[in-house]
Amino acid sequence: MTRLVCPFCAARELHEFEFRKTMPNLQDTAFDRVYLRTEDPHLSLEHWQHVLGCRAWLLVYRNPSTGAVLSIRMLGAERS
Repeated sequence: MTRLVCPFCAARELHEFEFRKTMPNLQDTAFDRVYLRTEDPHLSLEHWQHVLGCRAWLLVYRNPSTGAVLSIRMLGAERS
């Protein structure tokens, strides 16, 4: 993963974006996340911000084991 596609600015280099946090898997219970540490190594839901561009907040689905970006959308935008 060396580029992310911003909905406003198109494809940009990764250094323009800043990783903010990983969102928990909503299908797991709180007990699973805390005590069993169940995380999917093939799917991660993350918040990123385009800090050197339009400053948009993005919701990025990616495979952390390969670095492949599966989808990007604006934070708060409805899924289509």
